[in-house]
Amino acid sequence: MTIRTVAEVVIGVLYAMGATHQALWTLRHSEEFYTNMANRAWLSPAQVFVEKLLVPNSVTITVLLIVFQATVAIAILTRGPWVGPALVAGGVFSIVGALTGSPAETVGYSVLAGIHFWLAAAH
Repeated sequence: MTIRTVAEVVIGVLYAMGATHQALWTLRHSEEFYTNMANRAWLSPAQVFVEKLLVPNSVTITVLLIVFQATVAIAILTRGPWVGPALVAGGVFSIVGALTGSPAETVGYSVLAGIHFWLAAAH
């Protein structure tokens, strides 16, 4: 197995873990989760976006997030033709995380987005 394949599988597992966490914890605490996200956001427009769009629709957003993360995980872990598009979708998701997160999350998600796009370029 190449390092690139291992990295893709690790990312797929992370999305599966994310979907599981969202389903088991965030769904029950969605308003609290998104309120905390708004409080951590260091970019003013991101804070307003989270407060005005995500908090009031927290359950719906969480369900959509579970579906998204599970779909990305399955697409990557099945190692089929959808790995590349799933990595691109994950990269875009990471950019959203970078824009709505704390300064440390912005750095982490930006690096993660770069890894997603670097891996996707091989497909």
